[in-house]
Amino acid sequence: MLIRKILAVAVAGLLLAACEAGAPGVTSETAAAKPAAASASAPPGASGAAANEPKTVADVFPPGPGRDQVLNSCGNCHNVACAAIGQRNALRWDALRDGHKEHMQGADLNVVFAYLKENFDDRKPAPVVPPRFLEGGCTPF
Repeated sequence: MLIRKILAVAVAGLLLAACEAGAPGVTSETAAAKPAAASASAPPGASGAAANEPKTVADVFPPGPGRDQVLNSCGNCHNVACAAIGQRNALRWDALRDGHKEHMQGADLNVVFAYLKENFDDRKPAPVVPPRFLEGGCTPF
């Protein structure tokens, strides 16, 4: 069981690094330094967890129109936390929206992807997404 958890965290880290590698201004060194910098800012006695680390997957997603639909729809097919990593540009979000037309029923596709495009684009810093939220892996986007 422990080996499985270690392997899942390692795979999640590789996926996160691969997604961030395509983002402008992010190198493998800066991507690797992010977790260390976050844990360095943790208050004493925080048991290694960053002070600003989200407690739940929902905490990764900022409030706004479409947030609830993202949380309630995207997780039906894949790990919803994966949508928050990678910082895709507007054209990539539009392509993903177009590719989800047949998969998203009961949710307003344009509202969902407008929310994702607004909050997780390549012009904003990547959110803190703890590796435990990415267990099970992410579908390549």
